[in-house]
Amino acid sequence: MVSVEQLDGGLIEVTARLPRLAAAAVPGQFAQLRCGDHGGPLLRRPFSVAWTESQTCSFVFEVVGEGTRLLAELTAGDVLDSLGPLGRGFSVDAARGEVVCVSGGLGCAPFPLLVRSLRSRGVRDIIVLNGAASAERLYPADRFTRGDAGVGVVEATDDGSRGHHGFVTELLAPMVSSVTAVYACGPNAMLAAVATQVTGAGSPRVAEASLEAPMGCGFGTCLGCALPLRGDGRGPLWGLCCSDGPVLPLRSVDWAALLALPAADVA
Repeated sequence: MVSVEQLDGGLIEVTARLPRLAAAAVPGQFAQLRCGDHGGPLLRRPFSVAWTESQTCSFVFEVVGEGTRLLAELTAGDVLDSLGPLGRGFSVDAARGEVVCVSGGLGCAPFPLLVRSLRSRGVRDIIVLNGAASAERLYPADRFTRGDAGVGVVEATDDGSRGHHGFVTELLAPMVSSVTAVYACGPNAMLAAVATQVTGAGSPRVAEASLEAPMGCGFGTCLGCALPLRGDGRGPLWGLCCSDGPVLPLRSVDWAALLALPAADVA
């Protein structure tokens, strides 16, 4: 471990020296993490790669159970057990013109790395729609921009304590027809609303979401992260969030079936 930093909204950013992961990870991929020397849960937990430097990777999360509590208690010099990079990342090469990233709550995690990758590929106009329940829960805007004037951040809060008063998806509606790519990450209900907006005439060429699900293994063996996908009319097909995703085309997910599934515990 290199550092553990407390951010606004109860979010935590851990940075660890993981040179192989840092060199190989693409935006939207994840790593399976657990404490190397502290015991705790047997299974690793999945975390989006939020940022990379030449030798280090950073991950953003909040404490929701025993696994994340132990990670939050790590200090510099502790050992972090990691497996990755895993999964399918965002389609960054297809983005042109104006791009919108829709972040809801903890869905902020994959976007700093995605924004940097898009800018390095010549995307000049990037808008991050950053939503949360309240101002205290918003991910810091400067974590998206990193001082880059070509990246704009527009905030929304459910209670109106900062920025737009309402859901972050309400900010997306007037700009859908003018952007070439939409990338989203957040609660499933938010992603379903984004999927509705990017379907139909004038919709963006690229429309993708990073989804969250319990992932025991991270590479398609345990089958614990099954997701319903749009089928042929005779019922949903099933894919795996860890290997088919976690980034999937928004139009490929059966959102009604996914929202009908019982909520899974995350630790």
